[in-house]
Amino acid sequence: MWETWNEDLSPEEEATLIEKVATEVEKRRLQVPAVLFLEMHRPLMGIASQAMIAFTPFLGPFMGLDRIQGFSRLAKSPTAVESLIRRLETSAEARTD
Repeated sequence: MWETWNEDLSPEEEATLIEKVATEVEKRRLQVPAVLFLEMHRPLMGIASQAMIAFTPFLGPFMGLDRIQGFSRLAKSPTAVESLIRRLETSAEARTD
């Protein structure tokens, strides 16, 4: 179980997680603040990934271990964060047109 924290996401897992996050952000209509947050904190995403691992005992009961692990692995990948930003930007642009 613990060795999966260090594995990279497969393309399918990455796409699934990006879609889950984007869907939740879109439901709340927070695309622009989410993109702004991700862009501002892009240099710190590696640290955020490690923080999620450290706070797993506290977040686990509320979010579930699989979700925390997936989001941590997603935050660790710069290409995945960029894909998430692009996905949120396109949905925000589609909403304003």
